[in-house]
Amino acid sequence: MDNHHYAHYIDIFKTRHDIIDFLMETFIMFKDLIGKAVYPKDWMVMNMVQNRVFLRAITQFSVVLTKRFLDPANFELQLWNNYFHLGVAFLVQDPLQLETFSVEKRQKIVDKYGDMRKTIGFQVRDMWYNLGPHKIKFIPGMVGPILEMTLVPEPELRRATIPIFFDMMQCEYSVNYSFHMFENELITKLDQEVEGGRGDEQYKVILERILLEHCRQHRYLATSGEAFVLLVSSLLENLLDYRTIMHDESKENQMCCTVNVLTFYKEKKREDIYIR
Repeated sequence: MDNHHYAHYIDIFKTRHDIIDFLMETFIMFKDLIGKAVYPKDWMVMNMVQNRVFLRAITQFSVVLTKRFLDPANFELQLWNNYFHLGVAFLVQDPLQLETFSVEKRQKIVDKYGDMRKTIGFQVRDMWYNLGPHKIKFIPGMVGPILEMTLVPEPELRRATIPIFFDMMQCEYSVNYSFHMFENELITKLDQEVEGGRGDEQYKVILERILLEHCRQHRYLATSGEAFVLLVSSLLENLLDYRTIMHDESKENQMCCTVNVLTFYKEKKREDIYIR
């Protein structure tokens, strides 16, 4: 399908509600197909062709979202929410994680299809910034999905998407004069993601560097923002140590790392995570 096919198809819907229903169902169906892995893992070509079709359609429909459902009178929260969740699900799916393939296979995929994660990641980033005053409606709900996206070990993607965190802090601060919702959600989700095996030392370094740069240039977030970033960096360090040491023979090392993580959550008054 060419661009004009997509445009024509959207134009044949008689009402705004018909377009909303169509997009809702399509986003849900795509996410479902991605989650269920229709083809076996080793059917690389079929997986890539399917993903290329998804990517093209998602890109076309993102234009429809921006044109028809962005201004305050027509804004559709659930539709945008479904779009973001689909974008992240697409990005983090197993068949697109190039690091897991042999060098030869990875090169073949990049030569023929490119790195689709970067394409969708940059698009999600642009769509986030398009939201303008609507951003606050997605905090803290979108913190977890954006974190998932930034944890994908692709340096360019990380550099492009980590600044969204600062934007979320800034956005919440401009409404509530604090960023507690964002802070609590990031700490909770970070704990879950690192425990689930994601995140690495390079992520800790790039996250700290980018967020510190942004915070230090901000008139009101320079102090509180910097303190928060260093706190998150220290948490990440403890969580990564804890994850690594769980396979260590030494019970003493294991206990030491466990105590570090527990102390952190006790000081932050995060009793729920402390108990878990």
